[in-house]
Amino acid sequence: MMVGIDAGPLLGQRGISGYVSPLVRTLLKIDPDTHYQLFLRRGWLKHHAAGSLAGLAPVVSIRIPDRILSFWWDHLGWTLPIPRRLWRSLDLFLATCLVTPVIPRGKVVSIVYDLIPLRLPGLFAEHRAFRLKLERLIHRSAAVVAISQRTKQDLVEMLAIDERRIRVIYPGCDQAFHPTSPSQVAEVAIRYGIKGRYILYVGAFGPHKNVPTLLRAYQWARLEGGLRAKLVLVVNSSWGEETKAFLETLRVRDDIVLTGYVVAEDLPALYAGADLFIFPSRYEGFGLPVLEAMACGTPVIVSNRGALPEVAGEAGLYVDPENPSALAEAICTVAGDQTIRARMASAGLKQAANFIWTRSAAEMLALFREVVGSKADDA
Repeated sequence: MMVGIDAGPLLGQRGISGYVSPLVRTLLKIDPDTHYQLFLRRGWLKHHAAGSLAGLAPVVSIRIPDRILSFWWDHLGWTLPIPRRLWRSLDLFLATCLVTPVIPRGKVVSIVYDLIPLRLPGLFAEHRAFRLKLERLIHRSAAVVAISQRTKQDLVEMLAIDERRIRVIYPGCDQAFHPTSPSQVAEVAIRYGIKGRYILYVGAFGPHKNVPTLLRAYQWARLEGGLRAKLVLVVNSSWGEETKAFLETLRVRDDIVLTGYVVAEDLPALYAGADLFIFPSRYEGFGLPVLEAMACGTPVIVSNRGALPEVAGEAGLYVDPENPSALAEAICTVAGDQTIRARMASAGLKQAANFIWTRSAAEMLALFREVVGSKADDA
């Protein structure tokens, strides 16, 4: 079996890379019998780690500018701009970035992470273009991988896809996320200017992340609820100028720490050192930061929307993301009671242990074989 993979996300760390990179790397480890080709588009070729992919599998460089390539694939329905003998050898192509070429001989398996722009169209001006992009992708796909049951249901409800074409393959949790020693927690906290107890948010300032509600809740908890902990924000996005401006107006601004860029090696200690982790998103296709926090032994307070209940299970404390007062009360309750935090931390460790990358990779491999087998049957 010859499988091509749109491999750019293997070079990132967060966002869709947090799903694609560990999944594909694990897949390559457990499946030495399949011949994999990693297709690297021009936009990724300049990445400092691009050369490292050759140590995983053969790399095929696509040097056409990304914008032209996207038009080529999306609107003209053309195949890969590579030698004919190569694309004709592919049995399957894994589309990781919501775009795929037409594969004349093989079949396509695509990954869909969420339908947030369609669920929250008022927050995303490009929601119509997003819908068209998904419809093109799904039309060309023999099977679609959803990263949660919620995403699967959204595909069925919003795009009328036959659920038999959809396979749910959950993310795993990277082994780097685990409880950390107090000395390492203290060392990392000092590095980012954090003193004393803190509660934590990791994510972006994008509109659906709902950080202003967290800020309002924190201010109430600090001024009215007796909360002593600081709020630490680990934000990895350039989105959210309005949120940044709102942050500067708060009476508790001096109690909020913006860490700036955090290297991946320091993130587990930041999770482990927090009294609790808060994720008030209006909608998620999964929510990897919640899983990471639980794996580090940190209690989680999360929104009751999207796929977050699938991630946190019985370990999470759920709140309405549109209700800052309820969030403030939850923060005060958990932060103020060590017994509650210990119970939630224990439950979170058990919940996080359910998400394993080797299982995810094995399920993806089984899907590949099923799709390629059906192709042979069709022939």
